[in-house]
Amino acid sequence: MNLCYLLSSKVLRKKYVALTCVILIFFLAVFILFRLTKSGRNEDGRNVSERTRLTSPIELSWPFPITQEQAKKNSINVNLFKKNVAVDNVQIERLRKTFPLIDSNGDSFVSTNELQNWIISKVKEHIQGALRENIFLFTSIDTLPRNGRVSWEEYQTWFLKKNGLNSSEFLNLDEKNPQTRTLREKIAWDQAAWSETAKTEPDFLNLDEFLSFRHPESSSSSLLSKADDIIGEYDRDADESLTWEEYSSIPINSILVKYTEDKREEEFYNFIDRNRDGKLDKREILAYVDPRNPRHSHLEAIALMQLSDKNGDSQLSVDEIISSAGIFLASKVIDTETNFHDEF
Repeated sequence: MNLCYLLSSKVLRKKYVALTCVILIFFLAVFILFRLTKSGRNEDGRNVSERTRLTSPIELSWPFPITQEQAKKNSINVNLFKKNVAVDNVQIERLRKTFPLIDSNGDSFVSTNELQNWIISKVKEHIQGALRENIFLFTSIDTLPRNGRVSWEEYQTWFLKKNGLNSSEFLNLDEKNPQTRTLREKIAWDQAAWSETAKTEPDFLNLDEFLSFRHPESSSSSLLSKADDIIGEYDRDADESLTWEEYSSIPINSILVKYTEDKREEEFYNFIDRNRDGKLDKREILAYVDPRNPRHSHLEAIALMQLSDKNGDSQLSVDEIISSAGIFLASKVIDTETNFHDEF
């Protein structure tokens, strides 16, 4: 009798524990569902999907194919890409020779996707080349003495020699000569960039600083400094991140802004805010300004198509590219280095 009672008590206790667990799991599931539903709304009660936020980060699939509809949408700030340079017959011939290299499928037309892929490859080629060149150039300039640092005097000596001059010849140049003015302007620009880059000693650059000086777009420390500057200037509440309200105060010509005014909120939530927390931290800003981010090639390809596609068929013939030669010659399609240095 006692044995039966003990067994029945144990069974009842197990059933009670199991029932309690089921009830707790049920209420926990309801609580989690409630929290998820609540988090899907912003402060004014609207669903996040009612705004411009997507359900998954677009950058996970970069580079992604561009549809004809995307290519025709006038949401990108094309003025950021609308640069022109002087065009001559040599440059026209250069464009003609480049066209079949971009036209990867050989159909005699260049699509937006082909433009995008070409720009991505040119950016990669430029950055890798800049990193290789930096070491060799730094070593060749660091001679007076060879101490692992480049002085302004060493750099200026190299720069003048590159232009076929020495210090005394440079001082005696005719000031009325346009080439002299151009040379002096370049030296003045270099001095300003040097002062901004020389973090450790004002008159010397180490190897990393020399990379930031010559190729800021290829230098991690230069990009990090740019991200710091953006946060420092626009982070009003000093929380080391930017809210949408803070981001919206950044001028339209900033390196962090690629879309027109009416699409900036979409840019903020869909393309920069990678973790979807409603704020931009330093890592997210750094990832977006990094020129290796395929998003920039994607946007430049769309902008070039919008600026050059005269007949609206979402592809470019060689004649359409030639008719927009000045824009293409100033773009990363042809002159990747100069285009980068204009941005940075």
